[in-house]
Amino acid sequence: MQLSNYDVIILDCDGVVFDSNSLKLNAFRNVLGKYDPMIVEQFIDYFSNNFGTSRYKLVKVFIESFLKERYDNIKYLNILRDYGIECKLLYVEAKLTLHLLKFLNSYSKKIIYIASGSDEEELRLVFHKRELSKYFRGIHGSPIIKKSLVRDICSKHPKEKIVMVGDAMSDMHAATDNKVDFIFMRGYSVSQELKQYPGLTTIENLGDLF
Repeated sequence: MQLSNYDVIILDCDGVVFDSNSLKLNAFRNVLGKYDPMIVEQFIDYFSNNFGTSRYKLVKVFIESFLKERYDNIKYLNILRDYGIECKLLYVEAKLTLHLLKFLNSYSKKIIYIASGSDEEELRLVFHKRELSKYFRGIHGSPIIKKSLVRDICSKHPKEKIVMVGDAMSDMHAATDNKVDFIFMRGYSVSQELKQYPGLTTIENLGDLF
């Protein structure tokens, strides 16, 4: 399968650019280590099936729906801070997904964006440090939700044909809500729900696209 018919390619980050999904699950485990392990694992399961959701929303969900506590801004900010520190460390070590660089070089004449649930400032710093920024027209992330990120990209290219490659339900919804074609990259995905979703155009890794 090739993307020659598309002018714009939108990539998710975790599970598409970096093999970082499992690392992020463990990062939340580390940060939430002082809480009831059973509650934490329930939250990790929720996180696995909602990858791509902004951490700003996830931490609020953890406090209110899993701990079943009233919103506590100090607790919220502390968890966000500690998770951010963990993520900065893991991105330094995270491996690139199979064939990523060959994919980016093969489609160097296309317009390529990142639209991720990860923190935007953090992403831009990591992509710069890993010498990946040069491949992308823009690198976008939270706290803006992914659906809005994709909408903004589409507004910049109203006449171009656009495709999104992602590995989570949030990616699929962001694409379909904006009437963008979607390709599911399952090789690094932790979303069991999406792996069972019928009718998706599916690849194992980016090497299947050239």
